[in-house]
Amino acid sequence: MAWKEKLRPASFRDVPFQVESDDLSAGRRVQIFEYPQRDKPFAEDLGRAAREINITGYVIGADYMAGRDKLLAALEAPGAGTLVHPWYGSLQVVAKPARVTHSQGEGGMCRFALVFIEAGELQFPSSTAAPGVKTTLAAEKLQDAAVADFAKRFSVDGLPEFVATDAIAKVSGALANVQRIAGRVGRILRDPVGGILAEIEPLVRTPFDLARQIMGLYSLGDGLLKTVSGMFGDANAANQRAVAGAIASVSSFPVPVRPVVPVAPVRQQMIDNAAAVNALMRRALLVQGASMVAAMELPVYDDAAALRRDLARALDVESLNADDAMYRVLQDARTAVHQDIGQRLDGAARLQLVTPAEPVPALVLAYDLYEDVARDGEIAARNKIRHPGFVPAEPMKVLSA
Repeated sequence: MAWKEKLRPASFRDVPFQVESDDLSAGRRVQIFEYPQRDKPFAEDLGRAAREINITGYVIGADYMAGRDKLLAALEAPGAGTLVHPWYGSLQVVAKPARVTHSQGEGGMCRFALVFIEAGELQFPSSTAAPGVKTTLAAEKLQDAAVADFAKRFSVDGLPEFVATDAIAKVSGALANVQRIAGRVGRILRDPVGGILAEIEPLVRTPFDLARQIMGLYSLGDGLLKTVSGMFGDANAANQRAVAGAIASVSSFPVPVRPVVPVAPVRQQMIDNAAAVNALMRRALLVQGASMVAAMELPVYDDAAALRRDLARALDVESLNADDAMYRVLQDARTAVHQDIGQRLDGAARLQLVTPAEPVPALVLAYDLYEDVARDGEIAARNKIRHPGFVPAEPMKVLSA
């Protein structure tokens, strides 16, 4: 096919015209910096320059005036329009001021000097929430909802003294369980539970204050934001184990079995109190786990995916034991955790299996894999190697990057 047969009929906003010649300016926007006592300048690339198309065209024929007026109207219309260029095809452009020329010697036609600039796109800066913010806010909401739910369900007012005694025993037993959990979860408690136990008798008569005190054991003070930034800002394997321990410890506070036959109101309140205490403890652990995940760095894909799966599953299970209002809060927290961790998975390194050909020191393996001997401790810790100087010739998990 000859080149002339490949040309397309020119038009702008569907108004046809003829093309006599054209030129296009293209390239990069460059800022040149010239410095004293330096022979060579520095050229800063500021991005691609806007393409400008100059066309010398004309409208001809017995009704050229009607064609001229249509083209003028198209050129003066606001916004971008479609230019069909004989050589470049369809382009979205904005028309700059054009020049129209008539000549007595060229009767029956008029010439146009057309200038078009590529339209491009109008783009504004978009905002996205920093990783962990939504999860932190959801954890705070879950904390407040758990406290309110406990205060609604737990009560010893107007009941026999043995109900208060039973409530004290239930709370004391739960706090003793917290002390045992703290050893597995890590140092998530600012103060020992002894302070609460010393005031347990008046606290059971003010459920809201009791719930806030218990939540304070996990939230470490004035609020989750302060807690997270002050205590769990540095992500490491210990924090990941702490979150996993917190999730696993939820099962330490089971849902009491409801009696299948009606019981006396006093007995029912004792059952409700026990259920409220355990629910508060479970939700406190979930609040702690979510807030820690929000603050941690998650550089390893496999670890992050496991945390997301386990924490989302724990929140789902707790939702089954909640009323409608609490269900929504728990599911909001689950959604925030899932989206937050998912957002950070894209840039995370994956684990891969590597088998050394022979026993080697960990630093040699680190250099072979990453050209960085400082990562020998990472390899040894992840694979629980007893002596970093003797890495066995066995399959082991290492990061892909």
